Amino acid sequence: MKNKLSLAALCFLLLGVHAAHLGAREYPKPPAMVNPLYQVTEDSTILMPSGYYEFGHWRYDFAGSDYDLFEGRTGGAATVLQYNGRMASGVFFRSLVRSGPGPDDWNPPTRIEWRLDAVQFEYGGHLAFRVPVGDLLFEYSRSSFHPFRDDAVEGYTVNTSDYVRLGYMPPMLELGESTVEGYIKSGYMDLFDFWDAIYDKPRAYWKTTLAVGAETVLTDGIRLNSSGAAGTGAVSAFGHLEPAVLLLRSGGADFDFYSELGLRFTGEFGRLDFFLHFTRIGDTEELAGKEVEARLFGVAFRLATLPGSR
Repeated sequence: MKNKLSLAALCFLLLGVHAAHLGAREYPKPPAMVNPLYQVTEDSTILMPSGYYEFGHWRYDFAGSDYDLFEGRTGGAATVLQYNGRMASGVFFRSLVRSGPGPDDWNPPTRIEWRLDAVQFEYGGHLAFRVPVGDLLFEYSRSSFHPFRDDAVEGYTVNTSDYVRLGYMPPMLELGESTVEGYIKSGYMDLFDFWDAIYDKPRAYWKTTLAVGAETVLTDGIRLNSSGAAGTGAVSAFGHLEPAVLLLRSGGADFDFYSELGLRFTGEFGRLDFFLHFTRIGDTEELAGKEVEARLFGVAFRLATLPGSR
């Protein structure tokens, strides 16, 4: 019965993107970074029952751009307070170091021709309430892009956005050795007057994001020597899809997309992912007075702790 309800909820999420009223580049987040009730139960401690941390390296060797070569990403989330496995509050933070190949006439100081271009921060707070089928999510968060060289000939510009969103995450769907989980969040984007900022407002005023991930266990471990030796942990294949629909302040809509496909190695403490990834962004909003579409394809790895315990 639980799987049937989860399947129905996931179907609702898939339909929700097309039915929704469709800023700056926003990066994908796993469920542990958007839902403070993720893997929290009524037996969990009231204070700090669960946490998550990840860092990784994303490359765009197969398809990059004049402004995207590779990135270093790190981030984490913590469930700060929970009550009876029914309500929880939490925070998250992420920082990303962006690099590009440099302009055509650039004279690099080393034989390795790459240049650090900017840093982006994403941070916010969440509330979650458990309902009969899944979790309701409430979010306030911010993102901000900060170029290292304000006078660069490329015309980089600071951009920043506030998000106020409502979301929903159904229970995980379990199908034998496979699992499927996801969430949807939708809400308002702006640059609030409270900040008294001199920057432009984000190009979109509304954004709806769907995230769906699937994982299937290939083996529960590989014994390195004898049958009594320590194993490697589970090996899985996984995939992740994250489309987003944006309503633009200038009128019309746009569509952003992110995806992953790879292998996951899970141990007692955490997991290691190796995967291919593809990104499509209608406008990165990183250059002054110029729209820049990004279509990026490459390889990546990610190290992550396992959040909480069931």
